[in-house]
Amino acid sequence: MSFHAANAAVSPPLPTPDGPEESQNRKRHPCVLCQQRKVKCDRSDPCANCVKARVECVSPTTLPPRRRKKRFPEAELLARLRKYEDHLRSYGADIDAINADGPNAGLQSASTTTPTIKISTSPLDGTTPEPIKSLSIRRSLKNVENNLSRGLNQEFRDAEELLQGSSEDEMFENPISRTYDGIDEYGSDIVFPSPASEDLRDLHPSTVHIFRLWQKFLDSVNPLVKIFHAPTVQQQVLDATADLDNVPKEMETLMFGIYSMAISSFADYECLQIFGESKATLLKRYHSGARLACQRAGLLRSSDLTTLQGYVLYLMSCLNFTIDPRSLFCLTGIAVRIAQRMGLTCDGTAYGLSPFQVEMRRRLWWQILLLDTRVAELSGAGSTVLNHHWTTKLPSNVNDSDLFPDMRDTPQEHPGATEMVFVLHRCEVANLAKQLQDKDLPLVVKDEAITALENKLEKTYVQYCDQSIPFHLVTVLMVKLATAKVRMLPRHPQLMANISQIGTEERDYLFRLSLSCLENHNKLMALPSLEKFMWFVLTNSPMPAMVHLLCVMRYQTTGELADRAWELFEWRFENQNRKFKESQFWRRNKDSLIHLAIANLTVKAWEAREKAFVAMQQPIPVTPNFIKQQQQQLAAKRPPKSTGTGSSVGTDATPPSTTTTGIGMGEQFAGSCQWFNSAASDPNQGFDVIPGVMTSDNQQMGWDFWTDLMEPTNPMYFGDGVGVPAQQTYL
Repeated sequence: MSFHAANAAVSPPLPTPDGPEESQNRKRHPCVLCQQRKVKCDRSDPCANCVKARVECVSPTTLPPRRRKKRFPEAELLARLRKYEDHLRSYGADIDAINADGPNAGLQSASTTTPTIKISTSPLDGTTPEPIKSLSIRRSLKNVENNLSRGLNQEFRDAEELLQGSSEDEMFENPISRTYDGIDEYGSDIVFPSPASEDLRDLHPSTVHIFRLWQKFLDSVNPLVKIFHAPTVQQQVLDATADLDNVPKEMETLMFGIYSMAISSFADYECLQIFGESKATLLKRYHSGARLACQRAGLLRSSDLTTLQGYVLYLMSCLNFTIDPRSLFCLTGIAVRIAQRMGLTCDGTAYGLSPFQVEMRRRLWWQILLLDTRVAELSGAGSTVLNHHWTTKLPSNVNDSDLFPDMRDTPQEHPGATEMVFVLHRCEVANLAKQLQDKDLPLVVKDEAITALENKLEKTYVQYCDQSIPFHLVTVLMVKLATAKVRMLPRHPQLMANISQIGTEERDYLFRLSLSCLENHNKLMALPSLEKFMWFVLTNSPMPAMVHLLCVMRYQTTGELADRAWELFEWRFENQNRKFKESQFWRRNKDSLIHLAIANLTVKAWEAREKAFVAMQQPIPVTPNFIKQQQQQLAAKRPPKSTGTGSSVGTDATPPSTTTTGIGMGEQFAGSCQWFNSAASDPNQGFDVIPGVMTSDNQQMGWDFWTDLMEPTNPMYFGDGVGVPAQQTYL
């Protein structure tokens, strides 16, 4: 069969030509197939392309007109309204109430309703934020593994999306970020100077010691921190230990952070027995390794979660004053900024991340928040994080065994005490402290909120704790200490101009709260079962309660409360001298200005007590040994007395009058207990959100407080007008 015959057999019958007008239209427009294939049509009827393809040649004029989708402006308006309402709800606005009562209901209720603080009754409360559906955000998370998010804001992502366009070429993916990555200099040398010649491999401990450090971390640090998923990290540590020459940079940073924290939790004698070196030497080595690892991992521009975890652990290990707290405050600010850039301030569920990734982000963010608040207090500055808005939820009340990296479903939270119970109670207190910043809230509202939190902690966590377990015991004691300290926040004596304006009931209540803080912290220091958690106890001393008691005890010299206070102080100082007198930390800091100032306050309070007993014509109590030791310490530090009149300034232990003019108790408190003020007007004010974290005002428990305390015009000054150079150390 010839080609023409075959073609005629399979070709469809040729259409009959219509009138001349229709024929012209067909010639005027390319056929549908040629338009779809985007090829040139000869506009014949049928065209050559359709004949070759053996298909019917269809003119576009013969098709019914395409029905255009009608767009309603109302739909776009409603979508915008829903978006705005969602944002308002995230800031606490009650949209339903506003819509029900009219457009001005929100303004009217704000002016007439007493402000309240909302305390959720269950850790499971809260709504799940709607996942972010933005193409730019999902694209930025597309190839992310451990770092989860490049942490870029919406405008930045949109700019990168526009630059990339619709191209699928990897060459144009993330053009701005990749351009930044190509910049060699990123300012790390100013934070972590490069050593001349130091091999990071040489700073690693031996394999046996790595396992000892990891086990110590699991026993003493991980229960109180829970910054990562221990089973996952354990496998990574094992893999890295097998080949220390090829450890990923991110994992190496985390390992040195673990080394540093593990050594910080060891006692001095344990370091000598196990490692054959002093604790100070080991800390110096692993701190150097951590800084070098951070630099090599590109910390300042990194968005890797593992790198940030290692850096935060390194900062935690510096809370024992191996670094000046003022410098540590700046270094902690770097962690806060990186966390904000990574988007840790937004709950991971909004990014559509897996449950495991969401949980790791929550744990890391809350540890950064707690660390920043603590370091801010030590440095004499106010915490800036508490003044920021974040939507990151509290970590889930689950065990590590409930989590694994490939999990698809959100784990079910447990109603009782889990491995997270210690961390969660600190987060709960921090969450309340953020709300207590509102100085317009009445005292009764704050008390109700604190009571609600106390009840929640008791019902949710404490009642399930078995105090025969050391981890549960330290949790119960720290909960008591935290709730007592947070109750002291609204009751700063500085708010009263003079002690005569404070009622006896209120003074006794504040005194009892301080006693509770001191008593619980004494138990933490004294119980042998809590030795492994001593690193945390020592770096979270209730300094405000101690100073408040010592100040008040110059006036409240006798009575049941005063007797109980002196019993606690004697117990504290004797136990402290017995347990820590041989440690390098104690030997290095026992003569610091803060220790001398505490000793001075203690001696003055005791001398006032003795004079009170003399005035009442009663036998003078026997001077405790710790008072004698402090008197000797102060005498040794006191410079030779001059012949001038200035030597009499600090020798009178008689309490100033509380009713006459001059320096009364109210004025004395104003100069010595500044950190209790929770009526914050300064946006940089910090708060006592955890044991040892004290509120701040324009003057805090930093240099300024101790400098004023040691002023020659201050009745508590121990010398004769010659001060000791101020330095920032801590009990």
